[in-house]
Amino acid sequence: MSILLLLLRIVSYPFFILLHLLFVLFSLLLRTYETFTSQSTSADRLQDEPQIPPPKHLALILVPSKTRRKDEKSALGKSILRGIEWSGEWGVEELSIWDGQGLTQSVLPNLMKTLSQNITQHNHNKLPPSPPSTPPNGPTQDISPDEYDEEGPVSPSPQRKQGKSLVKETRVGSGSGSGLGDEVRSVTIYPGPSSNKSLKIHFLPPSASDEVIVNLTKRYVERKKDVSEITVRNVDRDIKEQLHFTSDPELLLIHHLSPLPIWRSYLPRSPPELWGYPFWSLRITEIYQYPSPLPLLHHLNPLILSFRSSSLPFLRKLGYSIALPVNTNSDGYGILHREEWNGAIGAWSKMEQRLGK
Repeated sequence: MSILLLLLRIVSYPFFILLHLLFVLFSLLLRTYETFTSQSTSADRLQDEPQIPPPKHLALILVPSKTRRKDEKSALGKSILRGIEWSGEWGVEELSIWDGQGLTQSVLPNLMKTLSQNITQHNHNKLPPSPPSTPPNGPTQDISPDEYDEEGPVSPSPQRKQGKSLVKETRVGSGSGSGLGDEVRSVTIYPGPSSNKSLKIHFLPPSASDEVIVNLTKRYVERKKDVSEITVRNVDRDIKEQLHFTSDPELLLIHHLSPLPIWRSYLPRSPPELWGYPFWSLRITEIYQYPSPLPLLHHLNPLILSFRSSSLPFLRKLGYSIALPVNTNSDGYGILHREEWNGAIGAWSKMEQRLGK
């Protein structure tokens, strides 16, 4: 019997190898066809579509590589700044950022300084010219003395006398018994001096995932909470309190800080993963990961553009019938690309969340 099974395995191996090769080949053909036929999710095309309310809470997962690259921290910082800028443009109220390895926390002091400077410059450019006698209406950052880092304050910007500050930082968990200490950092950004609309940003540390449930269980035990009081609604409320969430994420965008090796880019795409993001809050969430493009195809863009500008009608028609392959590394390796963001917006515009109704 064992010899028969061994013979069956030997005979089946070539069949399974052939089946796998056919699957890979079919996947390559399908992805190539999609690359040259699907239109780019450009901002202009999205503006032509019916406007829908943006998600109240957007989660951004920035996935570091297993072997850390030298410029990965820089790519993470630029990706965070882009996510914040585009969230403000889109009208998102809440943005949570996660990498699962503490990389965000290591760049947070410099990131906060850059963020404050960018907002100062952005709003300075939007303000109308003031008379010489009018004092400057600059943005501020309100941070209490106990919220200073060891490197000093995040920004030396002055305090405004009237209105809200444009950047306000708070740390969540201190003195609340949550067990997360001062690790969960929340920053509230006001996009303009006269705007009441704010964007709340949460920088989630690695301890904000599984340890949240552990710390919450310990707190229930210490308070001798009755089992009948531990309901789903109460757990939801307590976890949101620990993470400082106002609402659950409605859209989750996954971005890899390191591009795939060329040989892996030709294999079938891997399914999206959460990479340790706090799972409890993901009740009804649209999870989006930009389809990894086939490498080297973007080098055909000059040829396609030459077709579009040709004097021959059939070449122009051919050029406009072919989509330009996207190069997601055109702004730098590992940096969040606008095409990824617009793809998430397009996915959000097509989905429907009815909470089971």
